[in-house]
Amino acid sequence: MTIELIQENNSLETTLVERFHINTGFHDGQRDIIERLIQGKRVLAIQRTGWGKSLCYQMASLYYSGLTIVFSPLKALMRDQCLRCTKNYGIPAEIVSSDFSEEQNTAVLLKAINKHIKILFISPERLDNLNWQKHVTEMSISMVVIDEAHCISTWGHDFRPSYRRISNLLRFLPENTPVLALTATANKRVEEDILFQVGDNTEVIRGTMKRPNLSLEVVSLNGNQTKLDYLGAILPQLPGTGIVYTATRKDAALVASFLRHKGIDSRYYHAGLDNNVRQEIELELYQNQRKVFCSTSALGMGIDKSDLRFVIHYHFPSSPIYYYQEIGRAGRDGESSHCILLYDQKDIEIQEHLIHIAKSKEQHYDMVLTAIRQSLVQGLRERDILLKVPIPSQNALRKILSDLQDQELVEQKNGYYKATPQLKQVNFSYDDAALQHKSQELQEMINYANINTCYMNFLSKYLGDLENDPCGNCSHCTGVTLPFVAPLAGMQQDIFEEKFLPPIEKRSNQIAQHEAGYSLAYYQNSKIGSLVHRSKYKNGGPFPDELVQRAVEVIREQYPLHLIDIITSIPPTKSGDLVETFAKSIADMLSITYVRALRKARETREQKEFVNKVQKERNIKNAFVVSTPQLVIGRTLLLVDDIYDSGYTIQTAAQELRKTGALAVYPFTITRTSHSDDQ
Repeated sequence: MTIELIQENNSLETTLVERFHINTGFHDGQRDIIERLIQGKRVLAIQRTGWGKSLCYQMASLYYSGLTIVFSPLKALMRDQCLRCTKNYGIPAEIVSSDFSEEQNTAVLLKAINKHIKILFISPERLDNLNWQKHVTEMSISMVVIDEAHCISTWGHDFRPSYRRISNLLRFLPENTPVLALTATANKRVEEDILFQVGDNTEVIRGTMKRPNLSLEVVSLNGNQTKLDYLGAILPQLPGTGIVYTATRKDAALVASFLRHKGIDSRYYHAGLDNNVRQEIELELYQNQRKVFCSTSALGMGIDKSDLRFVIHYHFPSSPIYYYQEIGRAGRDGESSHCILLYDQKDIEIQEHLIHIAKSKEQHYDMVLTAIRQSLVQGLRERDILLKVPIPSQNALRKILSDLQDQELVEQKNGYYKATPQLKQVNFSYDDAALQHKSQELQEMINYANINTCYMNFLSKYLGDLENDPCGNCSHCTGVTLPFVAPLAGMQQDIFEEKFLPPIEKRSNQIAQHEAGYSLAYYQNSKIGSLVHRSKYKNGGPFPDELVQRAVEVIREQYPLHLIDIITSIPPTKSGDLVETFAKSIADMLSITYVRALRKARETREQKEFVNKVQKERNIKNAFVVSTPQLVIGRTLLLVDDIYDSGYTIQTAAQELRKTGALAVYPFTITRTSHSDDQ
């Protein structure tokens, strides 16, 4: 395959029209950036959301014979940009990510080596991948792009330790290799940190952060019931499609369910959903197929959707930078769009909690360093450390490893971490400074919510703008707020929350596992959770009949009963025949055969005894066998358990049933915990 390059005598304006189909000319600053990249220079572009930063590297790549590597933090962002390059602009592009098998990723890397693609999208975490390290030295790299470059800064709002590894690749390349770092959210401190990583010879091109077409407003509300009622009343008054951002996955699902109950077409989204489901929802967003998408911060980052008409924050954001990033996804076509912050002072406690738990415990540093120092000559991989040390998540471990490397106590090679000869103690001063910094950012966000001057001016000034002119469009500038609307008639939120069914998301990535399902309630702070706890941990006898009756109601309403052939249950770890008795009672009431399809292949411990997903996976791996394969083959099963926590128990059991020949497995649990691993 031959890739057609832009001829030197083709002007940038001609390329803009002929290749990118843009007839309105360059935005102020775009041409300057592209020219510098073509000249082999390094640029940090700090430009507002929706400005068109991706065009700069897409066009510049066409003036080089080699490969452009784009480091990107989110799979959705990579998919969007890759599709745009190949479909709209005729630029051969591919992605390397965990969504694909190692064989598929290798095939893409070979394409890159053989110059069959022009742009390769990849996450910075891949820099530690041995397959990547094997092939990258054979690539002819013409340009490196660091998208969402604030992630490289320890002071950025979304720091990713693996971004710091990019500087190692830059040192490996010739000095005249152009580099483009892109971000819309870098104040002076973040800017300086990015420059330190990318190189002192990097030129900064900063534009204004103002988005005058965004109508900003803060609405003070108290409590979830009031906020949900407000959403149910205001959303029908807003034009177009939009996003409601929540702080947790649990609330994304709950808000979407409440809005559907109110007759508003909505769907929830978060990073824990099956990859195919996420892509399906992203397509629905592009095509405006629903009124509103309720999501954690996982939806929308870097996605070039021009006509998002509103962004509403259900929970209080952690910083003005973070807030600007998310509202910036609205109104990229320049048309008027609404950005509403629902301000409940109690929500600040959520952010304060997240800030404090983000600070790694000092004993975790010591345990990680001790484990590495005691390791064999080869060192330890991330997975090895997670098995040895009770750290709650992979993200927390990566932060610790990044700090230990910065302090030259640990070094990493080929995915293995080894201790250096340094025997000094860990310095925690940076961690303390980071905690103070995040607390200051939260205070600035509180200041934003309480100002009586221009909202947009506050945000743009915080992000480094020198201009102080009011935007003329926010509720303070105009003196106009969205009209008050009375809450819609219907079920009150407190009653609704009792009937809200926590979803169990479908799992079907590379190995078929289970369909979507439900729990009756969250385990924490619910009556149903208390009943489960009493029976399971307080010798309270069988699960009460009221739970059986409620389970039957839900299964009749929510599950495809006409497809389900048999009901089975998860074998016990410590709770005896509680779950089996419960499942048999459900089967009797539904007139469906109960089968003891699974048995334990070995002893396991309760999942709650383990801290992170790697430990939980190991505890349950190969723990089940199908005892009655003749009753499973060709059948559709309802799989019952009492508590859904990390999900690995259900996934492992369902996978074993599918491998044996079950057509499908539908999970059902009485409760589920409100937290998930690695969040």
